Amino acid sequence: MKEVVSKIKKVTTGFTTSTKQTIIVGGNEASIQLAERLIKSNQDIVIIEENDISRKNIEEKIDVLTIKGKGTDINTLRKAGATNTNLLIAITDNDYENLLTGIYAKQLGVDNVVIQVKEEINLNYNLQQQEFNINLIVNPFSKVVKKVKGIIKPGVELELDNYLDKRVQISKFKVSHQSSFAYNSIDKVNLPKNSLILAILRKGRVIIPKGRDKIYPGDNLFIICHKGFKEKISQLINSHHEDNGKIVLVGGGEINYQLAKQFSKISTVTIIEEDREKCEEIADNLSNILVLEGRGTDIELLKEEGVAKADAFIATTTSDESNLLMAKLAKSLGVKNSIAIVTDISYTYLVDFLDIDYIISPSAITVDSILDYFYQGQVKGETIFEGQVNIVEIKINKSTIIKDLSLASDIIIALIKRDNNVIIPNGASKLRRGDKVLVLSLTVKGDIRGYFNQEARK
Repeated sequence: MKEVVSKIKKVTTGFTTSTKQTIIVGGNEASIQLAERLIKSNQDIVIIEENDISRKNIEEKIDVLTIKGKGTDINTLRKAGATNTNLLIAITDNDYENLLTGIYAKQLGVDNVVIQVKEEINLNYNLQQQEFNINLIVNPFSKVVKKVKGIIKPGVELELDNYLDKRVQISKFKVSHQSSFAYNSIDKVNLPKNSLILAILRKGRVIIPKGRDKIYPGDNLFIICHKGFKEKISQLINSHHEDNGKIVLVGGGEINYQLAKQFSKISTVTIIEEDREKCEEIADNLSNILVLEGRGTDIELLKEEGVAKADAFIATTTSDESNLLMAKLAKSLGVKNSIAIVTDISYTYLVDFLDIDYIISPSAITVDSILDYFYQGQVKGETIFEGQVNIVEIKINKSTIIKDLSLASDIIIALIKRDNNVIIPNGASKLRRGDKVLVLSLTVKGDIRGYFNQEARK
């Protein structure tokens, strides 16, 4: 992929012909968020939007060029400078328009084309990526489902197969109020030997922990340990039994349909939906789930369905405000995880003010996924935790003790590979010449090679 970031002069009048510009098709909130972030990377932004009100709203919020029209109109794409554009992003709410825009953009010679496809029925990665040469297809609903699964299902392993040895694993454990780990600092918890807390996920934010950092109820701990230790660690963190067998979903849309389809294999799933026809449609297409006609704000209904004992309550109706209200109501009834799915990105910031565990926006996930693609190649190694943490493997050229490296905060050595052995380290562990170490750091740290005085390797 060509480099898509360079310093270019700001466009003030007329249409840019810079080969470093970005065209965004669709004038929604996600487009504005993307444009704001890309402008900071010195990108010229042109937004194509048919609706006059939406275009005026964009122009009032950010300094970009807007063109009235659709991405499915080749003349409009040419007018926007597609023949001299390095990156085009189509994120309207219409899958077919995004797909056709992406195809046209490729035909006009755009090197990097990113499109959003919401409905699973419209996805065909082999055709769309291999035959049409679309560089990135973002399906926000599948990403929301994946995120929710990670919240609900304990012991989820990070996708680090290329780095980890088969003798070790990284698993996630949620800390309860009854846990002996709750309110203790990292250096006070009693983990088995050869295990290490790599990261704490707290309301969507990743913390690379140090000894004095405290653990709080609701935190998700990511722990690396040898195979076979997982059950023992789970018993140490939460000695009481957690009932993970019930999930209550409100709303019969695509996200809950996909969640119900996946969780019905391992849990008791209830879907609450107001519309009778949609209830019947869901019941016909999904087996092993209970579909109820009703409202998610009906307290008696929620009590009858045992929301208080449910592992998760997920509200994903067409009303953001209703979803927030229902998630807060479910939390007050005692559900372990209350989750509201919202369209408006700005509502995600309310998670620190409302008694709701998670507020998830598919649009925000789309923005993050596209930015990850845009910035790829600028951060060495790969990223995990939705781009918050960088992971690299480094070969050691000089023997030393880990604590003598004086590593900055937010950097941790996860694993040492030595000959045919794997070692889960601590501060006193010695690094030998020839060792390969797996290092995690917050992406804001940038290049961390200076701490080790050698080249980082993928």
